[in-house]
Amino acid sequence: MSYRTPVSSPPGTPALIIGTIFPALVILIELATGLCAGAFFDPMPTLAHVLLVMSVPLINFFLWRAARREDAPKAVLIIAGGAAIGIAAGYALVFLPMLPVALVTIIFFGFGLLPFAPLGSMIIAIRLTNLLTDWIDHSGRRIAAGVMVGLVALVAVDVPATATYLAVGWWQGDVASQQRAATTMRMIGDRDILFRLGSGDTGRAPGILSFIASSWQSGGFGAPQASSTAARELYYRVTGTPFNAVDPTIVAAAARRNGMFDWDEDQGGTSVGGRINDLALTGSRIDGSISGADSLAYFEWTGTVTNRGDRQREARLTMALPEGAVASRATLWINGEPREASIGGRAETRAAYAAVVQRSRDPLLVTTDGAGRLLVQAFPIEPNAAMQFRIGISAPLAIARDGSRSVSLPAIVERNFNIAADQPHNVWVEGDTPIATTAALRPSILEGKAGVTGMITEADYARARPQLRITPITGPSLRSGTIAAAGKQPAIIVTQRIDRVAVTRPGALAIVVDGSVGDKGAADALAATLDTLPRGLPVSLRIAAEQPVTVALAPWSSAQRDLVQKTLSAATFSGGQDNIPAVSDAIAETSGANAILLWIHGPQPVRFDRSSARLDQMLERSTALPRLVRYQATAGAAITEQGQPWFETARFVSPTADPARDLHDLIEDITQSGTAWQVTRTAEAPGTAIPGSIHIARLWAAGEATRVLNGKKAPRKAAILLARQANVVTPISGAVVLETDANYKENGLAVPDPDAVPTIPEPHEWALLAIIAALLVWLWRRHRRLGSPSALALA
Repeated sequence: MSYRTPVSSPPGTPALIIGTIFPALVILIELATGLCAGAFFDPMPTLAHVLLVMSVPLINFFLWRAARREDAPKAVLIIAGGAAIGIAAGYALVFLPMLPVALVTIIFFGFGLLPFAPLGSMIIAIRLTNLLTDWIDHSGRRIAAGVMVGLVALVAVDVPATATYLAVGWWQGDVASQQRAATTMRMIGDRDILFRLGSGDTGRAPGILSFIASSWQSGGFGAPQASSTAARELYYRVTGTPFNAVDPTIVAAAARRNGMFDWDEDQGGTSVGGRINDLALTGSRIDGSISGADSLAYFEWTGTVTNRGDRQREARLTMALPEGAVASRATLWINGEPREASIGGRAETRAAYAAVVQRSRDPLLVTTDGAGRLLVQAFPIEPNAAMQFRIGISAPLAIARDGSRSVSLPAIVERNFNIAADQPHNVWVEGDTPIATTAALRPSILEGKAGVTGMITEADYARARPQLRITPITGPSLRSGTIAAAGKQPAIIVTQRIDRVAVTRPGALAIVVDGSVGDKGAADALAATLDTLPRGLPVSLRIAAEQPVTVALAPWSSAQRDLVQKTLSAATFSGGQDNIPAVSDAIAETSGANAILLWIHGPQPVRFDRSSARLDQMLERSTALPRLVRYQATAGAAITEQGQPWFETARFVSPTADPARDLHDLIEDITQSGTAWQVTRTAEAPGTAIPGSIHIARLWAAGEATRVLNGKKAPRKAAILLARQANVVTPISGAVVLETDANYKENGLAVPDPDAVPTIPEPHEWALLAIIAALLVWLWRRHRRLGSPSALALA
């Protein structure tokens, strides 16, 4: 064994503290708190970064121990010392811009010392390695080799982050740049880092290579900030998953962010935005009543969102309504008391909500988010507190050609809060006729009435949206509903007729299928229903993909069927696709053909601006657009064009757990000629109509208000007044709950009347309602008289 003369000044405890103990503590603090990741940038975004950084204090410890011993160290330790020098030097360079700030913040609990750990580790590594050079031949070369190994390792682990930051930058360029961005992300990008950028992380790149590359790309060596919008779009394009459909706690790079610096950049906006870890749904119930006599249903969803964090938060969600439904009530509990919403113009209610949000008061805003969707926003949910709100929904029953009637329950399809898989949704629905269901609910006799009740977990609810069925309709129906007078607005009587009528098939059917990775199942379901299409009907198919696939419009025949079948079977479904070009092509192909455009798609969270210009032009200029029918089998955002009649009046079909059955019934309904049940609602004298639910009138009012989209100012103003009188949320109106009556008056909104909103009848009220209805029928028949309706003219 070799011996040497003891070093005149062997390393002591300070070297051990500065080179090993202090950096090890800094690493543990960062892993536990994410302090730097939340405030500035994440120095250890991946496991490879963690292992590389941890190697420095470990190598320094072995160097320190070897320098205190009298036997010669192994040559590999010198190389390891060089690697520690290279790694520590790289991180010291990354933290260099923070050191002046760190000096100032040392007084704050000593946290200002943390950025000095890489510099201290580098100095100690240099000193300890130098102490061992006398024992090793060619030590200089070995140290240089070690430094190169450290730097290469540092660059290697930073390649995915570098590729990610470059890809986000490229995504904001031309088409070729976007293709390069998507390819780069799929090959070597880090999806966790991309997710974090989409969630609003404005920190700079984490490593030397990524920092240099992103700074060079941005045109300067400051602290460039990646665009969260671009990151969200790119994340969807690469993964096919909306970024806010991912639980942030399972994504390593996002989970390490400290809540103290976790800002909500979507607060008060017009979209759901990213998930907030502190928010969770902790209560959910659906109460409802179904009227077989009126072929209508009314539901109330009451939810409680809890904030487990230490700052005020906004809850946001998108709710999918039953087909043809309208929101007719919004309630927010303030200081334990329910407060009803005021209906006003869409712009006015949003302005009122924004104004109150700025003052951190208690508003709730409900607006439409395209056909069949609501955007609900509630603020503020105080730290360690909960907020409870309720949404009332008036819904028609869907009547199939054979007379069977059904309605789907409302569902949360997008949200910025977490919902546990075992979170229960408690359901209680009663009616005047027996109710059957496909969900985990049981038919019951509820307080003497037929109904269903039970509990459905979030996992089951998301997997199979519950659908309720009642006895089929057997003959024509004539019912009426009345909206009470309000101020200068007279009462309105609306008559609802349900008749069996002849229907003809459309002039053409254009089918657009989303080529995203999650839509393979829907495409297979479509392939299984092709025999439903009538012979001779012109049919086309487009699969929206990076390499679009088209089957041109041609009469349906065996040859056309085989071609469509082969195309669906051979299609590749990947990532998240932009469907707008295919939709635009389908519109152009069927213009003037009295056609239907069936759009089968998954979540569409991104509106790609580059492809939207052509569609916008077609929707504004074309005079003969195909009717839009949408089917979305998987919950998520549904791209729309706010205020655009083509989107706002689309038929949005409620999915079940069986896409094949859904598409079979849907295609049969929209393409087959014959007879079908038709529901019409008009404002007129009731005549022989039997008085029914006010929801008849509310559904009529919602349709009338929607008709004035893109109309003149006067009709729109009248339509807003109608929406207010009927208490419905439409594309031109919104519902807002403010804390006090003074808040309503300050924003030019009517103070809501609690007696004017719909409610779920209590059991003892059903008997009273039946008696009143019978009495009204008797009076109408005895004192029948004609009169002109007091309706609102929307010219």
